[in-house]
Amino acid sequence: MTSEVIIDVKEKEISIALLEDKDLVEYQTEPRSASFSVGNVYIAKVRKIMPGLNACFVDVGFEKDAFLHYLDMGQHFNSYAKYIK
Repeated sequence: MTSEVIIDVKEKEISIALLEDKDLVEYQTEPRSASFSVGNVYIAKVRKIMPGLNACFVDVGFEKDAFLHYLDMGQHFNSYAKYIK
């Protein structure tokens, strides 16, 4: 399976699309005036989930794993629970 992220930045909005095998899986549009904006995009593998903290540790290629709190994913996430399988 191939995954592709397409980001379209316009004067008034930012659109992000996720494609898997050329099929649209997810699409999101945000106004540029939104108070939360994504800084950097990283590819990471979840190493350890911390339910009590509503966070996880992810491998981003460094010696130590990075800490990722669900609020770092944006204000539109109430919890990361729907991503746990």
